[in-house]
Amino acid sequence: MTKKITAFLLLTVIVSIAPASAASTSAQLSISVQVVARTILTVDSQPAALEVTATDVARGYVEVPQAVMFHVKSNAINGYTVQFDPMSYPFSRADINWGNTMATVGADGTWLRQPYQQGTTAGSLNVHLTLAPDATPGSYSWPVRLAANSL
Repeated sequence: MTKKITAFLLLTVIVSIAPASAASTSAQLSISVQVVARTILTVDSQPAALEVTATDVARGYVEVPQAVMFHVKSNAINGYTVQFDPMSYPFSRADINWGNTMATVGADGTWLRQPYQQGTTAGSLNVHLTLAPDATPGSYSWPVRLAANSL
């Protein structure tokens, strides 16, 4: 029994001394966060088709004010681009005006660079479509296709 009491007392002393002798330590912790850039373009309205008349063919172009209404939401601190697909027959070129920015879309397509802007940016595109020399009157699919990507 004495051995058990001695062992118990020895264990009690060791346990009571351990917190008193524990050393305090500190360390630096660094945390870094990488936010993935994301840009979402939503087309709110645009024509499904465009009716090209004989008058349009004689004039050589079709003017479509506020043809495409859209909004862009982006967290890309470096900004984003809005890409336009190439033009197809009977259109040879599209001159696109977005606010104070102008782009000409031809057979190779084009893009516009936009700076970062917090929140959602609404926009509308005024489109001037130049007709190919051999264009004929008719109903054609809307030729302006756009997408956006973060820089």
